[in-house]
Amino acid sequence: MIKNLRLALSVLGMIGLSTMANAQGMLDGFTPKKGSLSVTASYSRSQFDEFYLGKEKVDAVPVHEEINQNIFSLYAKYGITDRLSVAVNLPFISADNTSGLGDPINGENSISGLQDISIALKLNAHKFNFEKANLNIITGVTAVIPTGYEPNGILSLGSGAFGIDVTAGLHLNTDVGFFSTILAGYNFRGDADNDLTPGGDFGVPNAFVTTGKIGYSSSFIYVEAWADYLNSEEGVDIASPAFRGNFPETNVDYSRVGVTVYKNIIPSLGVSVGYGRVIDGRNLGDSQIYTAGLTYNLSI
Repeated sequence: MIKNLRLALSVLGMIGLSTMANAQGMLDGFTPKKGSLSVTASYSRSQFDEFYLGKEKVDAVPVHEEINQNIFSLYAKYGITDRLSVAVNLPFISADNTSGLGDPINGENSISGLQDISIALKLNAHKFNFEKANLNIITGVTAVIPTGYEPNGILSLGSGAFGIDVTAGLHLNTDVGFFSTILAGYNFRGDADNDLTPGGDFGVPNAFVTTGKIGYSSSFIYVEAWADYLNSEEGVDIASPAFRGNFPETNVDYSRVGVTVYKNIIPSLGVSVGYGRVIDGRNLGDSQIYTAGLTYNLSI
């Protein structure tokens, strides 16, 4: 089981790296040992040519054109103790509209820059040991720190607001390698700077998030299937009369599913690939996400 756990620890940095992209969030069910460090460099590509305008799906750009979002991310995870770990994610975002048309709010047809740095603490609060499995109670808190980019536009991925995410859940791991995880969280968001439209700063809706995973982890391979759901507590629809051009104020909901596969090349180095897509949404792109990553593991 220990080999299975060590292999699985490095996978988190490969999945859910956009805000559509915080898909999987910063936390998973596996807990690293004290002094265990994993560093992941990854690339995710999200693309869509249709957009949920409120709950109605419409063309996002002219026919045969699409919006591409590229996320280059550096993710690190470290075991402070055998029960407490810290994780940091630095995402660099590059997005463009292949039609060449400018954003209706800020006029840009491409953006790039560091967005929404995340720092998370996770505690394995308690472990129940059974004959051939164990069940872990997971708790965590994540700080989301914006980096001064312009959030008001259809190409931006972050909200531009400082946030705190609280998470709790259960992780079941078996001696034969099969596992399942369920996490529920609440995302608190502050106000974002309004640089483009009158009226001062605008509020970003808080949101409830749930994530479920099932998979298999061994010394040979790690495979998981995941689903997540986000529901904003309040906000406005883009198509409604209350919408004043401030995208971070919108009521964003989504349901997504995906798969991730990870394989060690050598004991300290592994590669992963992943795929995810939106199956239902509100005020966001009908996206597909393709991800690849390289992870280095070591003990300090």
